[in-house]
Amino acid sequence: MTGGAGFVGSHFVDLYSGDHNIVVLDDLSNGSLSNLKAVRKQIKLLRVDVSRESSVAKQKGIEGIFHFACHPRSFSFNKPARDVDVNVRATLNMLELARKTDAKMVFTSNSGIYGDPEYLPMDEQHPINCKTPYDVNKYSSELHMRAYRKQYGIKTVVCRLATVYGPRQRVNEKLGWRPVVASFIEQLMKGKQPTVFGDGEQTRDLIYVKDVAQGLMGAFGSKQAEGETFNLGTGVETSINTLLQKVGQGLNKAVTPTHGPPSIGDLRRMCLGIEKAKRAFNFEIHYPLDSALTEYIRWYKSEP
Repeated sequence: MTGGAGFVGSHFVDLYSGDHNIVVLDDLSNGSLSNLKAVRKQIKLLRVDVSRESSVAKQKGIEGIFHFACHPRSFSFNKPARDVDVNVRATLNMLELARKTDAKMVFTSNSGIYGDPEYLPMDEQHPINCKTPYDVNKYSSELHMRAYRKQYGIKTVVCRLATVYGPRQRVNEKLGWRPVVASFIEQLMKGKQPTVFGDGEQTRDLIYVKDVAQGLMGAFGSKQAEGETFNLGTGVETSINTLLQKVGQGLNKAVTPTHGPPSIGDLRRMCLGIEKAKRAFNFEIHYPLDSALTEYIRWYKSEP
């Protein structure tokens, strides 16, 4: 799997390394060895850049490929060429590996490719309206997945993720990665005034990382899911202002935010329809927002 030392990937490894022989490919640009400390002896870790074909071409005996590695959406306008490398070329490299090893491949795409909604909740048939290079490249990878399946018969599944949050998600200033929940927790924990970009009434479908990990394995194990595209979200719409208040309550801190300009490519509303995933592999949410935030904050407080 690619990106296995990162946020989503490491939770996936935690859940399934006991039952599977997992090889993690990660250059640690946005991942950390500390994310894998609990399972380090149970997995094989290769520190490689999967956008380089030579890094992945020699892998053998692969039954399943989970392609999680990506370049942050918020940074894609700053370095669009690098975004192509990580979010398109790496996908092609993994598809070539899947072709040579006859492995089934699960790809984590982005629900942001829908753009601002024409209707809610947005199902998998919603029109595509990419707003950033990241969105374009994620959708390009989806099209490559589709083409390889048609040409070579590769078993593929695409999962479009909502806004994922949870333990091990950290702000990475070097990459310009500032996920909203992590940013709010970090700012309030440090006694800083949190910043809301725009009016704060923009909404997100917030899904806990453990629900995502279980959904991805469900998609992999389902024959009904092969060749299909699925949303992984909660079907619940939460405003940024409401989210900030919930984080403040969880930390027992008063919240008086400052406001900045809307972020480039920001989405006004997000709420994903997940009925297709429920039908195909019984996808369900085990961690609603309030309890999941409590767990995330508990983890954050335990970190050095």
